[in-house]
Amino acid sequence: MHYFRTISLFLATSASIVSMASAQTAAQADRATDSLPGDIVVTAQKREQSMNSVGLSLQALSGADLQKRRIDSAADLVKAVPGFTFTPSPYATPVYTLRGVGLYDSGLAVAPSVSVYMDEVPLAYPIMTLGGTLDLERVEVLKGPQGTLFGQSSTGGAVNYIAAKPTSTFRYGANGSLNQFGQVDLEGFVSGPISPTLGARLAVKTQQGGAWQKSTSRDDKLGDARFLTGRLLLDWAPSDTLKFSFNANGFIDKGDPLAPSLIKVAPTNPALIAPGFDQSKPARRPRDADWPEGYPDRDNSFYQVALRGDLNLSDSAKLTSITSYQKAKADEQLPFSGTPFPYQNILHFGFVKSFNQELRLSGDSGPLNWIVGASYEHVKSDDHIRYDQRIVSNRVIIPGLPAYQDAHASIAQKNETYAFFGNLDYRLTDRLSARAGLRYTHNKTTGVGCTFDDLPSNELGFLFEAIQASIKGSAVPIAPGDCVTLDDNVNPGPVPLRLSEGNVSWRLGLDYKLDNGTLVYATVSRGFKQGILPNVAAVQSAQYDPAVRERLDAYEVGVKAPIAGRALQVNASAFYYDYKDKQIRGTVLNAFGKLEREINVPKSRVFGLEAEVQMRPIRGLNASVGATYLDTKITSSISTIPGTSETYNSDGVQIDAKGARIPFAPKYTVVGDAEYDWAIGGDTQALVGGGLVYHSADNGSLATKAVPATEFRIKPYTVIDLRAGLQAADGRWRGTVWVSNVFNVLRWNTVFRTIDDYFRYQDRPRTVGVSISYRP
Repeated sequence: MHYFRTISLFLATSASIVSMASAQTAAQADRATDSLPGDIVVTAQKREQSMNSVGLSLQALSGADLQKRRIDSAADLVKAVPGFTFTPSPYATPVYTLRGVGLYDSGLAVAPSVSVYMDEVPLAYPIMTLGGTLDLERVEVLKGPQGTLFGQSSTGGAVNYIAAKPTSTFRYGANGSLNQFGQVDLEGFVSGPISPTLGARLAVKTQQGGAWQKSTSRDDKLGDARFLTGRLLLDWAPSDTLKFSFNANGFIDKGDPLAPSLIKVAPTNPALIAPGFDQSKPARRPRDADWPEGYPDRDNSFYQVALRGDLNLSDSAKLTSITSYQKAKADEQLPFSGTPFPYQNILHFGFVKSFNQELRLSGDSGPLNWIVGASYEHVKSDDHIRYDQRIVSNRVIIPGLPAYQDAHASIAQKNETYAFFGNLDYRLTDRLSARAGLRYTHNKTTGVGCTFDDLPSNELGFLFEAIQASIKGSAVPIAPGDCVTLDDNVNPGPVPLRLSEGNVSWRLGLDYKLDNGTLVYATVSRGFKQGILPNVAAVQSAQYDPAVRERLDAYEVGVKAPIAGRALQVNASAFYYDYKDKQIRGTVLNAFGKLEREINVPKSRVFGLEAEVQMRPIRGLNASVGATYLDTKITSSISTIPGTSETYNSDGVQIDAKGARIPFAPKYTVVGDAEYDWAIGGDTQALVGGGLVYHSADNGSLATKAVPATEFRIKPYTVIDLRAGLQAADGRWRGTVWVSNVFNVLRWNTVFRTIDDYFRYQDRPRTVGVSISYRP
């Protein structure tokens, strides 16, 4: 009842604002002639529609908007999308969250809660998304479960990059930037016809230099970029009814990995801590971090090829086929403590490759739009994480045995997914439309998990032989490189893994359009995210137990209102998510300390309000502000400790999680941007602008009043960016001087606990730079 009253008040207030604003005179509208984002044509429902006619929560940014706000990666979407958060993981895999729905896991082949696509082709795993913002026409961010239309079922939402397409005439352009740390970004494209039926577009971008992290123990820097990405598009139309689109893209990333920043040293066994380790300096400023000399390194790569075919069967029916293959490779050495010591340094390597096929038939028959189709995905992956254990304080498990020095965790997986889907959109009257979607998905994953010692000295193998003998009086010999993970009978060996699941996701919606173009909509939907098999350093085979599929039921009502001749756009929504079996990274305790495993949260919920205002009140002024409020709560206990209703949080502390907030879901997020330009002579304009991002306090662990997990607290922050420059009135060229993080705010998005310390990943400090672009 409380939420119903809140939603009713919120929508009534929104309707009142819309009504009052709509009553403004037409003269006000005459001051702003440019179109607002509501006029952007999007493909969120796999057909072209105006944003204001799509009855779901959607945000779209044009390529020009991305450039103005300096959005160079999916992580930078936090500058423009309220409710979107980015979290770096210890193994350099990005984590995306929308409206509090995300999965903090760093495995190469762990399906995300927020899916990312390039022209409707899935970038199936987060490591594949790093080069996606190259040469875009726009980006669309869809919020809420996306289980009925897109190839990957997701509970949080979807990010769809729309690449700029080949042009009918020869075009070219370039842009570049340089910042105070010496990072150079250069990007360019050429586009045009090769023949009357064939068009092409080639885009390339490189980022080089810019080390911004400073060692707290010596005169050293880290953070140089060495990144190259490219894309080739070919559009071929052999006839009026048939068209093919080919996309080949990829990246090479040899840049410095981000180093952790120390919070504090907290040894598990102070007697065995390395000399001087407890004197390591905590980070106090945004640039502060530390790492072993010569250790951080990276050689990651990705490529994708995709072919889309569209055949118009008639004036009202079209057959579409989308085929793609992609492969990502990781090979990186990562510091893991925020100190200058070679403490638990990580060697992370592996690959994930994926084949995808979608076939669909769509049609527009008067008041009815419809889609039916099927999709198939085959994934193969091999993921390895090797830990250097030479100076961890719990390296001596059994007195008298040598300390173990190495632990290597690996998981090899194969995954097959097939789905059948259908969607209907029916115009009941000129004002009222109804929508329905249904999708059946089946997923099967098999694999093998193994933890072993890479070293010929095989201390870990000897240790597990001793553990077997102490428990059952005998031991299975373990040779160097053999798996040490113990099964239920205390026998070591590789752990066979299997997970088979099916689900039915659906969506129902009603849209009602008012005379002034305002859209009021309501949706009810159910989405699923497939279960996952974790890659963990497993002492016991139970650590490989999968986290089963999660389910999210979403209820949403909203309004999209163009006002005063589109000089003002107001979007508002209220939503309630009923979450079952949310997947999170949990912790188990044993003789080796705090070790990870995947677990499910039986029940949780999210209540939220969202509003966005875009305005062009006078010629030359463009402004926008968006805000999201989230009230998240775990509504059931998580029982992973036998005989209790408790689990372990990220600090290894027992906690009854019922009543805790969902981690990595700040209660308030606010984004804003404004730019004003005016003529200064000829076709030249001056401009000034800036942006704002606010995130309220958060926590990177399960926490309650009884167990506050203060070391994992993520403090609130407000970041302001400023820019000024000159541009051509027709947009052919633009030059700006900019400052990001003007007040040098210290901020971070995650905290991690090792055996002997706490560390975090900090965001960039104040940065000054210049940017230029040219598009004749």
